[in-house]
Amino acid sequence: MHVAIVGGGLVGAAAAVAAQQLGWQVTLLERGPSPLAAAPSALWDLRISSVHQRNVNWLQELGVWPLVAPSRYLPYDALSVTTRDRQQLDFTAAEVNEAQLGVMVENNALVRACWEFLARQSKVRCLANCEISRFELAQKRLIHNQGEALQYDLLLGADGVNSVVAKAAGIGVRGWDYGMRCLLAVAETEHAVAPRTWEIFRPQGPYALLPLQENLACLIDYRAEQDWRGKDELHVTAALEETFTPHIGAFTLQNFASFPLRRQRALRYYDARGVVLLGDAAHGIHPLAGQGVNLGFVDVQALMQALSTMPLERALARYEQQQMRVNQRMMRAMDAIHVGFRSQHLLPRFAVAGGLAAVSLVKPLKRHIIRAAMGWE
Repeated sequence: MHVAIVGGGLVGAAAAVAAQQLGWQVTLLERGPSPLAAAPSALWDLRISSVHQRNVNWLQELGVWPLVAPSRYLPYDALSVTTRDRQQLDFTAAEVNEAQLGVMVENNALVRACWEFLARQSKVRCLANCEISRFELAQKRLIHNQGEALQYDLLLGADGVNSVVAKAAGIGVRGWDYGMRCLLAVAETEHAVAPRTWEIFRPQGPYALLPLQENLACLIDYRAEQDWRGKDELHVTAALEETFTPHIGAFTLQNFASFPLRRQRALRYYDARGVVLLGDAAHGIHPLAGQGVNLGFVDVQALMQALSTMPLERALARYEQQQMRVNQRMMRAMDAIHVGFRSQHLLPRFAVAGGLAAVSLVKPLKRHIIRAAMGWE
């Protein structure tokens, strides 16, 4: 089988690795430059993912993880959540007899590792700076700007929330804006940062810390659209210092950026003409718990499992049925957290407080939640 994959980011590149390991011919088409075209930057990029342990193990099995630069990821062993009423709940890997919950990894480093792996495979072609000129889905063919008419058996769209593959297949989307922006900042800290991630909720939106190195962290701050849009470095620095200095002490910003929050899902995950959507092309989720890339990796695993065990049409239907249920459940959970933890009304706040108290007291429930956060439940 010849699999064409549009989108060479985290999910698309991982899908290419997984597909070639099943013995298939793979063509990966990426509209941007190759991740291997330039040396890695000395500074961490702002695009950072929390990859849970199940997916770390999967990437190790694929042979990709050993190629990730050790200086661009950090295992973490604990996470904590604090409500706007100052109720805190901690989750640790030790509670389920594990060494770590997952890793914080720079997206660029993980994508680079995938492309390095793919460059060594005889059945894989990686085409960078490649724009699709025309889709001919009925003929299972596409034409790109490098002059080739590419014939395929299966077309995977891993090209993000504005997927050209989804549009070509006539797959509609449903979603809405949250009216908020997420600001990401990489900060060098004066004091050492513990290998634990935490999130604190407040009326205007939560803020969180992702550890990156001993004295490096990613600071995340969710606020209303107008609070972050177009703000300069002085404004951002002052706002982040007020928020984070009480927790981590003095720090210096290396870089920052913000993006609007949007929830979006494809109405279908596949088209009978041999088209499948993966990752953000199928579901754009609130980044609250950092589950976006994890859901995308699980999409790849579910699709490859179905394709390797049943006929194509049946496999695509099984993939859609399974992953649409899983992903929508996670999207609803993120919406519930987004609303419940920020609510000014007493009833939702009492519900949150009662729920956290129950989790704290009922150890089997807490262990189940920790294992779910690691991708095992």
